[in-house]
Amino acid sequence: MNTYQEFKRIKMDRTSQRQWVVKVIYQIEFYDIDKIEIDEILDNHEIKEFSFIQSSVRSIVENMEEIDQIISDNLYNWNIKRIPLMDKAILRVAINEFVIQKSVPTSVAINEAVENAKLFSNAESYKFINGVLSSISKGI
Repeated sequence: MNTYQEFKRIKMDRTSQRQWVVKVIYQIEFYDIDKIEIDEILDNHEIKEFSFIQSSVRSIVENMEEIDQIISDNLYNWNIKRIPLMDKAILRVAINEFVIQKSVPTSVAINEAVENAKLFSNAESYKFINGVLSSISKGI
């Protein structure tokens, strides 16, 4: 991941910050990090000045069970345990934004998730992520 010094040289737009949230949520799942260690992670990446990243990560972690239940409820012939960790992180970020925090329109969250899937995951993941998020959006 980039360092804070690199952030100072570039302007971090919301898309870039959202990509950081995906990466941090992925790390939390990959390393099985406890809620207590989240501040340490945010400190290690020197992103304290980016309140969007902090609030998003904290919201996702605090609402992880609810978010995962929403994902599970919208899977057809699939189990959440089979979803690759990166895809799960992307789904969690989007669901947090348009279901939990209600901070962006559904279409924006889905579009950003699809773009993140194209950037961070395999060639077919964006279709799966789009399908799951579209299903969720119809139910709200």
